Amino acid sequence: MNSARSLQRLARGAATVAGLVGAYHFLFLMGAFGPVSCWRSTSATGSAASNGTETTTTPTVTRGCESGIDALLGGAGGGNAQILFSWALVLLVLVAVGVYSSWTNRRRLTWGTVVAGAAITVVGVFSIGWYFLLPTLFLLLSATALSVDARRE
Repeated sequence: MNSARSLQRLARGAATVAGLVGAYHFLFLMGAFGPVSCWRSTSATGSAASNGTETTTTPTVTRGCESGIDALLGGAGGGNAQILFSWALVLLVLVAVGVYSSWTNRRRLTWGTVVAGAAITVVGVFSIGWYFLLPTLFLLLSATALSVDARRE
């Protein structure tokens, strides 16, 4: 009986840490700690002579940095604020469902959030996946503790 309580405490503790890490990564993607993505666009304007030997062009370089909140606030165009905003919401929902399911002892739903988080982590390993890694690992610990607890009963 005591080990069952300790497994439930472990599951809830791991879920709480997953929620805190997920909330931190959500805030990071939204830009609470500064811009997340910087971009640069180069264009040239000018004219060319008909014989093709003489050109007068002026290069124009446009730079900008943005985060997920810029999608709501109407930030500068050319970046990927909408993508950052969308992935931040996916992260928030995934972690919220995982934490809720772990606290209410719904181990199958917790495992579902682990599988979804792992898939996003693997597919987005070179971009957005790193934001999903730690919350997914803590939800994995929580789901494992819930499963071991269910086996013992």
